Amino acid sequence: MSNGLAIAAMTAVFKNLIEDGLVQNAALSSMGNILVTTLPPDQISIGVDGQPQLNLFLYQVSQNRNVDLGKSDRYQPTHHQVSTEEGAILPLAINLHYVLTAYGNKDFQTEILLGYVMQLMHQTPVLSNARIRAALNHVATINRSGLLAQAIESTSVEALTEQLDQVKIVPNLLDTEQMSRLWSLLHGSYRPSIAYEISMVFIGSQKSSPGSSKEALNQPQIEKIVASPTNNQIVAGSSLIIYGKNLSADITLLRLNAGENLLEPQIVEDNRILFKLPHNLDAGVQKVQVVHQQLYKYQKDSELEVVSNEQTFVLHPTIQFSVEEQGCNV
Repeated sequence: MSNGLAIAAMTAVFKNLIEDGLVQNAALSSMGNILVTTLPPDQISIGVDGQPQLNLFLYQVSQNRNVDLGKSDRYQPTHHQVSTEEGAILPLAINLHYVLTAYGNKDFQTEILLGYVMQLMHQTPVLSNARIRAALNHVATINRSGLLAQAIESTSVEALTEQLDQVKIVPNLLDTEQMSRLWSLLHGSYRPSIAYEISMVFIGSQKSSPGSSKEALNQPQIEKIVASPTNNQIVAGSSLIIYGKNLSADITLLRLNAGENLLEPQIVEDNRILFKLPHNLDAGVQKVQVVHQQLYKYQKDSELEVVSNEQTFVLHPTIQFSVEEQGCNV
């Protein structure tokens, strides 16, 4: 599920991260209340008695070139139990570019503010799913009459959280010429600033199918299957290791030979899965798929299933025999 609130929601999450960091920093208590805003720089004016201020301004939106959802077969997963609308519009992966500016009217205020915020961002390079959810819940409840809080009511915090899952915050250290050009475009009075880039945020069509955004991007991929230990032949009951990409999910299961019953692996990591074969398999060529399942709270009683490519392996037969001891009369 994707909607047009992604950009505003991400700005709100970024702002909330800064506000929480300032409150928890005892070294900044001497400055009093520090205002955090998201205004265009040309609308900010700090007077003689003005309080210190940090302003987070979104100055550019760009496409994430590392993801091409429309052209690569990798991002065309098979979905079971989900009806995918033909011609559905896949989401657009974008990066958000912010300039973070410190304002103060006393000696060293701007330097101290900028330094602590840069330290906070350096310690938080990735915003987790839980952190995004907490920030959006705060926005939705702290000021219910606010514009964004009312907009969130039209969708849900869970929907936006899934859409903004695992975003990265990277500093963009602009040189003097780039910074000068940026402030010239902003028509504001220059103040000490640092630019940040946030990726990845999805913008999608309301006609998109529920499984065409994050699930499409994170489709599991099997690269190879080996026995464990690796020098053993694969037989019924063997332990196998699957190597690949995006193998881990909320619920990770395995499907053998397109069967209905799914196997539960013993170890699941993003690039490795360890599981044990059943003892009742017939020898010959076998097929295995990684199956991701996730129950979305904002879609009642509907379960999405995303599967990987099929990978084959050969199951060797086992020979069983018994030796009957016969008695001898001497």
